Amino acid sequence: MTSLHRRAALTAAALLTGGALLMSCAGTLDEDEFPPGDQGSGGTDDQGAGSGGATTTGGGPAGCAEAPALVTMRCATAGCHDANTKLAGLSLAAGWESTVRGQASTCGGGSMVLVPGDPDASTLYTKVTPNPPCNGRMPLGGAVLSDDEIACLRDFIAALPP
Repeated sequence: MTSLHRRAALTAAALLTGGALLMSCAGTLDEDEFPPGDQGSGGTDDQGAGSGGATTTGGGPAGCAEAPALVTMRCATAGCHDANTKLAGLSLAAGWESTVRGQASTCGGGSMVLVPGDPDASTLYTKVTPNPPCNGRMPLGGAVLSDDEIACLRDFIAALPP
């Protein structure tokens, strides 16, 4: 599936879950389609303007605006981290990015679910990586996140103000 199709699916998921998804036109373009400096007629290489020069690993805008919808779509499913089940006391339903800030993680050791600006300290991120710090890799029983999806989540958390 192409990046554009994944983004369309994430946008649809965000709309269906009531999540807010902000995407700029420049954020929908992949570098392989429009390399920096080659933005078409009249285009400039200021795609990251206003982002403090932040770079991403996912090919989208700094912070990867698709991350909230991605997490809701992949994790807030029935029987997992939806608003009703809340496995491990964690709901990742629409709006999770506000509600889980500073929430203690069941991984223990003082870990937190979401540490804005620090993906490596956020179990929300580390649990989807190949070697999570505790228990199994998420999502349990489902397809693991792709490298692009993991990079998107990392970029999103890194861009959150502390």
